[in-house]
Amino acid sequence: IWQTWTDQQTGEHINSFAIVTTTANSLMDKIHNKKKRMPLILDHELAEKWISPGLTIEEIRSIAAFQYDATNMQAFTIAKDFRSAPDPVQPVGYDYLPEIQ
Repeated sequence: IWQTWTDQQTGEHINSFAIVTTTANSLMDKIHNKKKRMPLILDHELAEKWISPGLTIEEIRSIAAFQYDATNMQAFTIAKDFRSAPDPVQPVGYDYLPEIQ
């Protein structure tokens, strides 16, 4: 969700966004295992519906509860210093972490 937010006290306009989250699917449950959530990932049809005007609260709740199929996702460990790594998407193994399957 993206929109310009207006500070009511100063009138300043701030470009802001939010990431809508939902309950983690079976893959993301292993990765985000403390809060057990993940970004809401919608297929094309649900994304079109999400941005259409006039949704009811029930429709919003139903779409927000959508579980993206974990079999369509892949996960890789990356370097902790990925921002400065020469190849930031190069998979990295950590002895203290189980392999993600």
